[in-house]
Amino acid sequence: MRLTTVGIPATRHFCATKADLKQAFGDIQPLSVHMGSLGNKYQFDSRCHHRPHLVGPVVASLSVSRELTAIFQAYPVEVESYSAEVVVQFREEVLPRMRLWLLTQLGKPQTAILGHEQLIIEWSGSAHREHAIRFM
Repeated sequence: MRLTTVGIPATRHFCATKADLKQAFGDIQPLSVHMGSLGNKYQFDSRCHHRPHLVGPVVASLSVSRELTAIFQAYPVEVESYSAEVVVQFREEVLPRMRLWLLTQLGKPQTAILGHEQLIIEWSGSAHREHAIRFM
């Protein structure tokens, strides 16, 4: 796992710490982890035509390509709307599901992935919502 991060203002934070991400994904070699270094806000890929309706900010996304390489992205969110308790909930509940999803995707034969598979984690204000999408 390779990890890159950027500095953010004190009014914003990420859904997980570097230590959380290393603990969850540290043993997965084909994974690059980016904490704000690829962008401050989630954007759908232009090849994605069936987009889920998002009601809150995307806090993380996890993508797997046909070449079985993976990218985890954490996006900075406002501290006021994403409390420390929610960060703990993300670490304890969402990260294990993301790890399982990633291992399932990486366990597929290369011919079973037709493009990019992506798991999007959105904070609705009261719960984390997961959206799985596929695009070429």
